[in-house]
Amino acid sequence: MRTGVFVTFVLLTGCAGSIEKVQAMRADAPDWYEARKVEFRGEGYPDLNSIPEPTSGYDPVAKLELSEAETLAALAMFENSPRSEPPTETPDEIRAWAAEVRRAVDRRIPVPDFLTDEEVEAIKARFQIARARL
Repeated sequence: MRTGVFVTFVLLTGCAGSIEKVQAMRADAPDWYEARKVEFRGEGYPDLNSIPEPTSGYDPVAKLELSEAETLAALAMFENSPRSEPPTETPDEIRAWAAEVRRAVDRRIPVPDFLTDEEVEAIKARFQIARARL
């Protein structure tokens, strides 16, 4: 029984010391700490019940109709644009054009001037000199 009372007394003493430390830390806290506490608690924000009712000049249905008219006008402008026309060439014409462009590019590429196998072997033979080894 004495042990239980002693352990309880030690725990309460430890908690009292911790509470004093927390109070000292709060007293020494920087200025921005109070503002952050208010923000974390959710205080200082406007109440959703205090939002004013829409004014009489606001008509969401008219806004939707205007938006529909703007959307239809943009769609008509897109459809009438010459850039939105489908391709006029057939796939065969496109392939023929690609082949013509490929031939023009191939004509501009210079002929490769690589060493032949015999020339490579002659160069290697020139550098294969017996060297003395220790």
